[in-house]
Amino acid sequence: MSETAISVTDAAKDFLRLLEVVERKREPAILVREGKAVATLTPVPETAHNCAELADRWLKLERLAPNEGEAFAADIEHARANLPSPKPSWD
Repeated sequence: MSETAISVTDAAKDFLRLLEVVERKREPAILVREGKAVATLTPVPETAHNCAELADRWLKLERLAPNEGEAFAADIEHARANLPSPKPSWD
């Protein structure tokens, strides 16, 4: 996936054209001010229409690095351990 770099000034002048390019090419555009990237305009992922499409997308998802996955799992366990006990809704 390539990214288009465009100045903030040019993006403001012709935002609808930029939006059409991002939507049509399905590629992000990087907004640049004074030579520095300040924002990204990205297309919204298309909706999967059936289970086969969903399964195909699942395989293409970016994976966490092992240390990131372990840190995420530790965060979940920490949150679970610190949650209060559930109370019945009628209390």
